Order: sequence, then C-alpha cells, then structure tokens
Amino acid sequence: MSCDRLRLPQRFASIIDGQEPHHVLLRVSGGATGLWPAEVMFDGEGQMFLHNGWRRFARSHAIDVGHFVVFKYDGHGDFSIKVFDKTMCRRHYHSDEDN
Repeated sequence: MSCDRLRLPQRFASIIDGQEPHHVLLRVSGGATGLWPAEVMFDGEGQMFLHNGWRRFARSHAIDVGHFVVFKYDGHGDFSIKVFDKTMCRRHYHSDEDN
C-alpha cells in the first residue's frame, strides 16, 4: 500500500470537532501486535487524516487497496482496528511471541 495518509470519514471529524487528537495509538483489535503511534493531520477544510505512522502500520499488517478497515475510537486517542481482506474475511494477526 503506498498511501502515506488515510482520510477519516467526515462524519467522524465533525463528531469530535473541538476535541481532535494530534497523536493517536493504533492497534489491531485483540492487541496481539502492540501499539503503533500515528499523527493526525487536518487540512483546514474539516478533513482529518491519519498521517505519520499510518503507512508503517498498514505495511506491517499487510493492509492493501480493497481491504475493509473498521476503526473504533475510544475517545482518548486510541483506535482499535479490524481488518477484512478482499473476500471480507477478517484478518487475524499474531505477535512474535505467539509462534
């Protein structure tokens, strides 16, 4: 995946208007692969993006075009993420300690 940033839905950006985090932690739901820091960027037109850190997270979890990604925001800067592949099967990840 070559995206350096990921635009978050406009509806989400409008819901947290005035409480926007500038730094967040990303984790795969279940937490097996740890926490990944990322920055949140705003374009001045009400659009919100995951930036510095998103590309590394996406590459490490083999997220590609056509995958469906579901985010759950805890309200305190943490996103829990579920990833579904192109067949809509949920992807599960394991940490190195699980080998």
